[in-house]
Amino acid sequence: MTAPEPASAPAPADSLAFEFELTAGDLRAAIVARGRAVRKARILNWMLVAGLVLTASGMALRVSRDGLGELAPKDYGIGIFLVLLVALQTLGLQAYLSRGRLRQHGPSRVTVDAEAVHCAGAHTVSTQAWPQFSCYLERKGLFLLLSADKRCLTVLPKRALTAPGDTDRLRALLDARLPRA
Repeated sequence: MTAPEPASAPAPADSLAFEFELTAGDLRAAIVARGRAVRKARILNWMLVAGLVLTASGMALRVSRDGLGELAPKDYGIGIFLVLLVALQTLGLQAYLSRGRLRQHGPSRVTVDAEAVHCAGAHTVSTQAWPQFSCYLERKGLFLLLSADKRCLTVLPKRALTAPGDTDRLRALLDARLPRA
């Protein structure tokens, strides 16, 4: 394993290098974007929402029929569990549970070139060749690279692209190698 490149090392002309520290907001935006773009995630989101609505309707019917005192603790537990699942999955709130891990990861240096995406963090270095990705998404504040199984995410915040034209250069690099989702 090689050590992360120093921040001052220039990137080759056909690549784009930038530094950023991933935030919970970035991760949340990526999870929500993935949830909207990936078919299996959309189905899961709808199933969770439908389960929540059905559970709430069943509890409301039971309360109207038997009164509030007849609800068992398990009924409240099921309702709370479903609300948490919907919040975690649909709203991307698991990103906020990862804040400590994000702080430990520290700043990242990413280089995108013709061969791969090279990421270096405080404790890790990785290279992901283009065939490892299936597609990419562009959202208002980020680019999101999805793995072949669409479960793993590589998040590239646009705020890290500081030079004029960097966003267009990154978009061109991604368009040349991956389809948009």
